[in-house]
Amino acid sequence: MELQIGSTVQTPRFCTVKIEALFNNVQTANECGFTEPTHFRDEDYFIWGKSLGNNRMIFAGIKRYE
Repeated sequence: MELQIGSTVQTPRFCTVKIEALFNNVQTANECGFTEPTHFRDEDYFIWGKSLGNNRMIFAGIKRYE
């Protein structure tokens, strides 16, 4: 699977989410606040969320391997 900013992805935890950012590694994503797992299963990417406040989140794709 190849993700791009603007892609939509079906996740078990949050249903359909839109990818707002892409990262090459987990550490950088965590430093930018993307810490909520979506339980998305893919060979190439994790999808994690970042809370923006009350019931608002954005989501990022994170490559599993550099």
